Formats: sequence, structure tokens, C-alpha cells
Amino acid sequence: MKLLAASLSSLLVTTASAFRTAGLPQKILPCHHYHHHPSRISTTILKGSYLDDLSNAPSAQSRASTTAASTSPTTTTTGTQMNLDVADLLSNSVIATAKRNNFPPIVVSVLDKQANMLVQKRMDGDVHVAFPDFSYAKAYTCVALDVSSREFRDKYTTQNDASKIAQLNSMMSISQGKMAAFPGGILLRNEENVVIGAVGVSGAAGDEDEYAALRGVWDSGLGLSTWPAEHSCTTALD
Repeated sequence: MKLLAASLSSLLVTTASAFRTAGLPQKILPCHHYHHHPSRISTTILKGSYLDDLSNAPSAQSRASTTAASTSPTTTTTGTQMNLDVADLLSNSVIATAKRNNFPPIVVSVLDKQANMLVQKRMDGDVHVAFPDFSYAKAYTCVALDVSSREFRDKYTTQNDASKIAQLNSMMSISQGKMAAFPGGILLRNEENVVIGAVGVSGAAGDEDEYAALRGVWDSGLGLSTWPAEHSCTTALD
């Protein structure tokens, strides 16, 4: 025991000398403290040095949050966006076009880019029970495929290719009747060329349905672009 005590005492003297050389605090606890509380050696001797700096340093999570906040992109939405007011304005303008050109009573559906129907209106008069579904399907086709309902038809039928026609029929069947392959559905883009929705019209001839949709959007004053960009109607009075 005496030899052990002497060795420990020598070790403490050497340690204290080393800390004096390093300029660190020299508070050394009595031997019995080391025996019962060995963990106090490093904490007591190093207190006031790098441990204090560590306690004041930002955590890894804090640093990560700061970095993420400084580097995360900022997104802004510009241009006309589809909403209830826009949809209502468009539907009224489409109906005004149909009336002005003496088209038969129509149904107009306005969808946002997720194919949610915001507005559906029908004119007074004899409107077939299927026309609301037709107008919705035409608009749905546009937002689902980023084309007009006319282009959807032409893409798969122009060449009279049986395999393409079969594909067209399969697509409409898989969509559970939500798509329509005939004119009357037009795609809408805003000033930033971003798709914001579609308009579908049914009740008149296909070219007249498409014309009412196109002219209604052009006359709305919203600055939206349409696809198709031009009409194919030969019976319009405008």
C-alpha cells in the first residue's frame, strides 16, 4: 500500500507540473477524492478550457437548420392561377359566346390542373342529360394528357391505324370513361406558360363547342393562352 501511495503521489506531482507548463488550472483534489470519484479528475482540471467553448457552440442540429434555411430555394407563384372567380368568369364568357353565335344550348365545365371541377353551367333550353358528362370528359382529357380533346382524337385516328385506335379505346376504358376523343376541350396556360386548367364544352357541334370555349377564354381579358391556339369552326357568326 505504501508503494502504491507513493506511486500515485508521484503521478499527481508529474501531472500538476504538466498542467502548469500548459497554463491550465491546477486545482488538484486530495488522493481520497480520486479513489472515490475518479470522474472528477478530467472535469475539474479541464473546466474553464475547451469544455466551456463546447457548451456555447451551436449543436449539430442547430447548424444543420441554419444551413438549410440559408440554402433552401424560394419559390414564387406568378401569373394567373385557376380559382373559383376565374372559373366563373370563363364559364360566363363561354356561354355569352354560344348565345352570340346562336349555338344550341351548351354545358360548360371549368377544371383546375388537378382535374377538380370548379364550375359547371348549362344554358337554359333543351340540354341532353349526357352533355354535362361530355363537357367534363373533354376538359379532363386536356389536363390529363396536356393536349386538346381534338388533338387526342387526331393523334390516334388520323392514320387509321388499328393498333392506335385500340390504344385510344383502351385509354378511355382504363380512365373509366373520364376522357373524350372529340372536339370541345381546350387546355389553358397562364402568362408564365404554366398549365392552370381546362375548359370543356358540349351541346353544339364539336367545332362549335371548341369555338365557344376558345373565344370565351380569349374574350375574358385574363391573358390566358389556349391549346389549340386557333379555331376550326366555319359556322361562327363572330
